[in-house]
Amino acid sequence: MLTPRRIVMAARLGFALAALGMAILMLGPFQGLEQVFGLNDKAAHVIAFYGVASGLFLIAPNQRRDDLALYVIAAAFGAELLQALTGRSVSVIDFLAGAAGVAAAWAPGRIEQLRQAFRRHPDMTLAEIDRLDRRLRRRRAETARPGVAVLRP
Repeated sequence: MLTPRRIVMAARLGFALAALGMAILMLGPFQGLEQVFGLNDKAAHVIAFYGVASGLFLIAPNQRRDDLALYVIAAAFGAELLQALTGRSVSVIDFLAGAAGVAAAWAPGRIEQLRQAFRRHPDMTLAEIDRLDRRLRRRRAETARPGVAVLRP
């Protein structure tokens, strides 16, 4: 029977295999292979990191998308540094292309969150909507200074 748990488990296996393949292609002696598919290096970085971010959003449903996106951006930076160790060229533009792929995967989720907030609370200010966010409430309580009361709506 197909359940969300089984879908996530299958996606995790697929993600691990795809990430391994991507690491081999990015760090191995395959520079220029993307041209076989009609892509340039920058487009390949955008597509690869879009796929990594989208896959990570699928396999880690309990993690915040913002944090996952930052992890993938850090991985793009790390991949560029590792390419230097393997004798391949290091490029800030390649890193920015990877970050653009992550942003392309992250943005639709953020836009949908905003749309949902606007539908639920059309007459509230953004600050009031932010105060109602249950996910942020716990973070505010954890970062509050000792001895200072935390106001709850």
